[in-house]
Amino acid sequence: MVANKKNRQTRQYLKLAESAANAALSAVDNFNRVHGGYKAETTLIRLSNAWELLAKAILVKKKRNIYSNKAKKETISGENALNQLLHLKELEQGPVELLQQIVSLRNRCVHDSLPEIPEAIQHHLLFFGCKFFKELMVQHFPKMKSEVSRNYLTISFDQMTTYASQVQRMVSKLRTGGQETTELIWLMERGVRYAKSSEYISQQKFESLYRGKKKIIPHLEIGKHIESADMICIVPVQAPQNFTADIQLRKGSKNLKGALPVYIKKSNLDDDYPYLTLDVAEKIGKKGNTNFVAKSVRVLGLLGDEKFHTSLRSSNKSRTQRYSQAAVDLLK
Repeated sequence: MVANKKNRQTRQYLKLAESAANAALSAVDNFNRVHGGYKAETTLIRLSNAWELLAKAILVKKKRNIYSNKAKKETISGENALNQLLHLKELEQGPVELLQQIVSLRNRCVHDSLPEIPEAIQHHLLFFGCKFFKELMVQHFPKMKSEVSRNYLTISFDQMTTYASQVQRMVSKLRTGGQETTELIWLMERGVRYAKSSEYISQQKFESLYRGKKKIIPHLEIGKHIESADMICIVPVQAPQNFTADIQLRKGSKNLKGALPVYIKKSNLDDDYPYLTLDVAEKIGKKGNTNFVAKSVRVLGLLGDEKFHTSLRSSNKSRTQRYSQAAVDLLK
């Protein structure tokens, strides 16, 4: 009898996990469609469904109750299941705040019309929603890895900003931006707050948070969320064959709240800057004439340009200059 119950549980969480993977792939497939006036809403519905099923699959696997009544006719809500993963430390606070925004927006669009969502916010929610989904799915159901570890392309020809930039821009217009702007920020704010309190905030209470305040964003939980969350931006790069493209990470101003974190490219000095000043002189036919090289790079403005030059501290009072192949080619 115990064995039968265990087998039923195993079948249940495996079926839930399989359905979750299918729902997630369906969300990505829907988002990448060219046509469709209900694309954002359908994506939110399917992605929320995927996360609810995955959360319940993990809870069943961990022998947690997913039913809201003794008759086991109804299961707990998706947002409840996600917060249980937070309490079980299966997910961290930041990811759950993002996922609760997706669920909050999903709840709105199945009961009412959804405010227009900027594409940068759509990309952000979909990318990280799928990224966290893949990581958690593979962790608990490694046999599903082949189903969720694929590459998908979303093309963007317009200049894109980030989720953080869009949120800050809309928050700054809460008093003047109209009802749609207010509703969208409220729907996202209530998702972030649900991750922390397991309660939804009404729109009336949301608006009272900043009424009469000079600055709005310090009074919103979503403001704290964007300070610690990574950003994503879809950046198409066009280049000839055999060319590469590098995205470089630079430290921005402390006042630049909407900065875009990217993967850091760690330079290999021998590969990226293989030549000393003496080497460059020889390569360009000016053997031994380091003064010519030094003056040329100053005149051409190559110093400090990461494409051509880097400077390394060799002692307390001196630095070593290193140059790339691109610098050699230009000087020739």
